[in-house]
Amino acid sequence: MRLTKIAILLILALLLWFCLATGSPDEAYGRVVKIVDGDTIDVQLQDSLLSEDLIRVRLADIDTPETRGPEACEAGKKASAYTKTWLQSAYVFLDLDDKTGKDPFDRWVAVVYLSENNQPGRNFNKMLADAGHAVIEDFKNNEFDPSSWWI
Repeated sequence: MRLTKIAILLILALLLWFCLATGSPDEAYGRVVKIVDGDTIDVQLQDSLLSEDLIRVRLADIDTPETRGPEACEAGKKASAYTKTWLQSAYVFLDLDDKTGKDPFDRWVAVVYLSENNQPGRNFNKMLADAGHAVIEDFKNNEFDPSSWWI
């Protein structure tokens, strides 16, 4: 009977570990092939469990000024330029939103990490906000809490 309890606890521990591991910054990996605007990029995936090869990514819980339409402004162009400087053709790791996955515009929602020595490095969402090109917005419809990565 005691052995059964130990086995159950071990299984529960493994399940908990798996759940925590799935929310890691390496759920997807790829090269940024297009900067759509300051907070939206296209990523050509490599070694991914997703069925898609090319995905559009909306950076989670941040918002940059617009670059198109009636609300377009110079600050939007600067945010896009900053994103392009750091991410165009760069390899990135993506922590994809496990709660809703995609937003209403069919973009994957993610926290983006720069690839540094083939490992997840700096959090680009945070970098963009820290540089003054984005504001933090805690969208409650995704798994992320910006207070856990932006201090």
